[in-house]
Amino acid sequence: MAKIREIREEDLNEVYEIERLSFREPYPKTLLLIYSKICRETFLVVENGSGKIKGYIIGLIKWNILGHIISLAIHPEHRRKGYAKMLIRELLRRFKVNGVKVVRLEVRVSNRPAINLYSKMGFKIAYTLKNFYLDGEDAYVMYKVLD
Repeated sequence: MAKIREIREEDLNEVYEIERLSFREPYPKTLLLIYSKICRETFLVVENGSGKIKGYIIGLIKWNILGHIISLAIHPEHRRKGYAKMLIRELLRRFKVNGVKVVRLEVRVSNRPAINLYSKMGFKIAYTLKNFYLDGEDAYVMYKVLD
């Protein structure tokens, strides 16, 4: 049975491994550590019954009303099992409890699986950020209004 909880410092190695396996430009472990400190209630992991982390999501609240999904990744061996949806739902719930009105994120224009997932979860494409990633790829900014 999968369980979502807040990140703990001892999770960082597993989270960094998922980050490294998931992204062409992974965040450094030191940045993940910083996010674990400043986003304590909105840096979430999903684990199975044995305690093995399957994925994570990092959310940041800005100006008390804007939620920003910084990163979402599921270990490649555990994708398409509903873990990402579980993490998004829980993060959105926590955002709402904390007064967030709008949630935004950036996603590579080539990342069709992520774009499809976010669209199914009610996110809409707002605009394109040109050359957003280090390799020059554009990003879509997507948003969702919380009701």
